[in-house]
This record gives sequence, C-alpha cells and structure tokens, in this order.
Amino acid sequence: MAEKIYTSCTLDCPDGCGIVAHVEDGRVIRLEGHPDHEFTRGYLCAKTYRFPRRLYSAERQLYPLARADGTIHSPWVRIEWDDALDRIAAGIEALKQSDGPLSIMHYQRTGSWGATKKLSHRFWNLLGGVTTTSGSLCSGAARAGQKLDFGTRLGHDPSDMLNSRLVVLWGRNPLATNLHVVPLLKSVREQGGRVILVDPVRSESATLCDQHIQPRVASDAALALALAKIILAEGLEDKAFIAHHTHGFAGYCKLIERHSLEGLSAACGIAIPDLQCVAREYATTRPASILLGWGLNKYKNSAEIFRCVDALAAICGQIGVAGGGVSHGFDTQRLFDKSLDASDRASHHRAIPEPLLGRGLLEAKDPPIRMLFVNGGNPVNQSPNSNLVARALRQLECVVVVDSFLTDTTDYAHLFLPTTTFLEEEDALVSWGHNILGGVNAAIPPLGESRSDLRIYQDLAARLGLAEEMAGTPRQWLERILAPLTKKGVSVDELMKGPVRCPVAPLVPFSDRRFPTPSGRFEFVTDVDIVPRVDADFPLTFVTNFSKKWLLSQMLETEHPKTASIRVGEEAARKAGIANGEIALLRSAVGELRVEVLVDPRVGADMVIMPVGTWMKRGGGANVLTEDVMSNFGEMAAYGETRVRLEPIARASGPEEGASVTPLASDWQMTQ
Repeated sequence: MAEKIYTSCTLDCPDGCGIVAHVEDGRVIRLEGHPDHEFTRGYLCAKTYRFPRRLYSAERQLYPLARADGTIHSPWVRIEWDDALDRIAAGIEALKQSDGPLSIMHYQRTGSWGATKKLSHRFWNLLGGVTTTSGSLCSGAARAGQKLDFGTRLGHDPSDMLNSRLVVLWGRNPLATNLHVVPLLKSVREQGGRVILVDPVRSESATLCDQHIQPRVASDAALALALAKIILAEGLEDKAFIAHHTHGFAGYCKLIERHSLEGLSAACGIAIPDLQCVAREYATTRPASILLGWGLNKYKNSAEIFRCVDALAAICGQIGVAGGGVSHGFDTQRLFDKSLDASDRASHHRAIPEPLLGRGLLEAKDPPIRMLFVNGGNPVNQSPNSNLVARALRQLECVVVVDSFLTDTTDYAHLFLPTTTFLEEEDALVSWGHNILGGVNAAIPPLGESRSDLRIYQDLAARLGLAEEMAGTPRQWLERILAPLTKKGVSVDELMKGPVRCPVAPLVPFSDRRFPTPSGRFEFVTDVDIVPRVDADFPLTFVTNFSKKWLLSQMLETEHPKTASIRVGEEAARKAGIANGEIALLRSAVGELRVEVLVDPRVGADMVIMPVGTWMKRGGGANVLTEDVMSNFGEMAAYGETRVRLEPIARASGPEEGASVTPLASDWQMTQ
C-alpha cells in the first residue's frame, strides 16, 4: 500500500501547491493536491502532476561532472564529489588570495522557493562577500512601483476576491499561469459580479470574462490615464479618500491634464465611448478589484504603469476595502530572520544588475570576474540578450552550475553539481502568490548522488573554514529562519504537518488606511512616458509569455517542441508576406531565430508573441532576441522594449553582425 507524504511545490509559480505524494517501495508513483490547502484546494496544474516524469527522467544528472580536458568544448565526465568540491574550494581560495573575492560571482535565481535556499547568501557573505546580482528578471518594476505608492507590495488575499462585484484582470492569464484563481473568478460571476479582461491578446482567460478590452501592446499607461481622466471629469472620484488618505494628487492631476482624451484614446487604441463605459463601471461598482499580471512588468516604464493603475484604485477609493485593491504579489520574506544572511560579515560589495548580466560580466574591472557559481537559475536561457551572456560565460576561467539537468547554461560550465528536487528534501515554502505557508517533506531519499543546495554549501564550507557557521540539519535551519513565524504562534513542526495560513498576512491590506510611505498616505504618480519605443527597422513589439506545457526553461528534452513557434495577428502576417504555418526569420537588433509563424486573429496589432524557455541548443530561446534594457525603477529586465521584424526565409539576407541563426526548435501551446 502506498504511503502518503505531505509536501509543497517550490517551483517558481504563484500557486505554490500543497501536495500529497504517493510513495510505493521508495518510489513516487503519483502526486495529488492536498485537500486542506485553502488556495489550491486539492488539485494541481498539469506541470506538477507530470513532475514524477522529471524526477525519474533518464535526462536527469545524478552525479558530479567535469569537463574531460577542462575546457567547455570537451565532453562531460563523471567525477567524485570530493574531487569536485576540492576543486571548487581550491579555486575560491586561490582567487580570494590573488584577485580578491569580487573576482568570484554568485548567481542565484528562483528555480526553487524553498526557504533554505536563502542560506547560499549566508555562505558567500561569510566568505567576506563576492560579486552578486541586483534587480530582477521577474517582478522588480512591480515591487518598485507599488512600494512608491503603498510603501510595500502587498496584495489582497486571493479569497477576498469573493467580495468583489467587479474584477479586472489586467495583463493576467490565470488559465495559463495562475490556475487556482479560476474557481474564484467563476464564483464572482455566479454571485452576480463581472470580470473584465484587459489584454492586447484575447487569451484563453477571455472565456472566464464578461468583457475583453484589447488595448494596443505596451499602451497600459495611456489606458490607465484615459480611464482616470474620464472619472475625474465626470466627478466620479472618491473625494474623501483622496483628501484624507493620499499625497500628491495635484501633481497627478497635472499629469493627466497634459494629455487630451482623444490623444490617450489614440495611444491605447480604445474608442472613447468604450473607455467611458469601463471608467464608469469601475468607479461606480463597489467593491472592485484589479489583478495585475506579469506582462505589464516588462517595459522601461513598468513601475510607472503599475503606479498609474494603482492611482485608478486610489481616486475611486477602492483601496483598503474588502473586495477591492490592486494585487500583484506578496513579500515572501516577511517571516524570515534576515540576520541569518550574515550580510554584516561581507566587507566586499559589488552587484551586476540581472538585466545587464552579459555586459556586466564582460565589463567588470578591478577585478574582472574569473569564476561564476550558479544555483537555482539558467542565466544563459533566461537573461536578456542570451548570446551576449553566453559570450561572457565563455571567457570565464571557471563556471560551476548546481542543477538537476544539463541546461543552456551548463553548455558553458566547467563543473556540474547535481542537486535534489523538492520531492527529495526538507524545506518550507512561503508563496509569492498567496498567503498559505507550506511544509516541504522529503517523499524519497535523494536519487543517485544528488545533494541538496544546503548540503553542497555545507560541504564547501567545511573546506573553507566555515563548517561551524553553516552547520545544522534542514529542520534546525528552518527553526532559525522561521523564528519570526514561531513568535506569531506557528511552529515549524506544525508547518511540516500541513498547510498553514500566514498569521501576519491581512486579507485586506491597508484597511487601517496606514501606508508605510514617507507621507504615511498613498502617494500618486506624477510623471510617466506613455510613448512606446519605435524602431523603423524593427516594427513589431516582441512579447514573451509563459507556456502551459513547461515552466520557464524547465522541460525534458523529450518534451521539447519540434519547431520554435510564434504567434502574430493577421495584419502583421500580411505586411510581412507570410502565411500561417510558414517558416520565417524573426530578427531583432541583437539576434535572430528561425520560427514557425502561427497566424492568430486573437493577437493584437504590431506584436509578436513567443513563449520563454525553449532551449538555444535546440534552436529556441526567446531571449536570443531580447535586448538588455532595464526599467526606470526596480532594475527589472525590460524584455518588452525589444522590437523585431519578420521576414520570409526566401528573401531573408545573411545574418547581421552579432546575430546568431539557430536551428529549428519548437511547437507550443498557445498561452498569454
């Protein structure tokens, strides 16, 4: 009879599912949703149901690897753990002595949201500090914008949506990226409420909505200002909320006055009568909530876009009320003892913004970067301007990657260390998409010779004189990391038994009208550039999105799509002279790909959509095309600033200088 073990999915997803793993004879035979999880409610997404395939895949690497002759051009060969760790420790020590610790760079992304993964920062700080990253590839602009408005990014609890009479999905596609929100949206409509989708693409989630507003791509700021202009002109604002709980309203009004309604309508591509209907409905329907997605977070002015949408809620008094608010995400470290990072032990400091990783690595001086240690990420595949990042890694003397699979990044690595998955380790999950805390219990022992990230760092620490300061079992470290949670009445033992609601997360943030801003009030945006980038040579906006079939770049090679596909609207295809299903060349200023063109009337004008995550080594890699541009606030990768052009293969000329033509890659399921 199968044993049932409670755990949680720590992959980079807002839903953070509670899981029951069924284990028979030491093998995970299936996963199901935990029935008592308040948000995920007993079911999982398809990717999680399929995770045992990934766990036991023949493609998974279970032993340390090194290059046969030490260069990245030679094949991988299996080595012993002691050999791998000795080499890395010796390299670290040698570089500290010769060039100083800043010649070493640590790169960590969010391949796992397990709490103990933060201890990697402790290790490098105990060493005295190394070069690290700053900024974000995911939500930096959103955090920065909402922090300026509210003092912190703090969304409403998802369950509070049931109090809404109107829900606006602005750039969010729950059917593809946030599946457990879907029942809540259905309940809102069953209760007589309405759901409006705002998206330049008529995504799958339009089927959940009463109305679809389809603005021009990258025109969200103009749309938000147009709605506000109508609300204020018609006297529909909440004057009391503005007077008593906001700061900077006069400056916000001046911003709106700089634009005519006709100009804003033209900019966003929505007719004035349609704008008026939406503005009136949002201002007069109480309560009304807005759920912001990740598409808005990919432009230079993304922080300002978020602020313009936040301001809509403020002028209508939809903040601090049940069923209202503007929600995007949550602070994942509010229950962590951050002193365990040992940041006070780091005497050396340098950070390269993640959106500019390739440039930063190449341009680093005094000292130059000579070693890169990567865990929890695939920077070659996920960073903007992938070709430049690959070039930068190619010139490093030592690249170490901790992963379970050979990725686009490991193609440029010298040493590979196999790590465990969430089904083989003990940890805890604080989700960035809801307020339910999850225990992570090992369903099975580590496969092969794979080791948890924590153990890998502890083994390195033992070789570098830091054994005592990194010592401890995962449970002991969880007790220390989550000490603030224990003080709020939830023990780690309780957390490991089943899902627990976060004791400090409000269902309705700012209900006391207190904002941790300089003024103590909601603070209005007073400036935003609403004119999207225009490039005559590259007329189409390149939009990257997430696939239903895989998470970021985490897929098996046997699951990899056959042909890299893009979606374009009928007008863009007609202008390029390309028919549905035709193979074409997609070019940007920094790269090019051969792709299959899927002509889709649901895609808005002047844009191209491609899912992130297909592999460069298989002819994919959306970020081969994206430019390394950074947002005005939050150091966010502004992927959406990339412009591309589409050419039939027959008339396409040779590669432009600096570009790379890759072979055919993938076929993929439509998502937005």
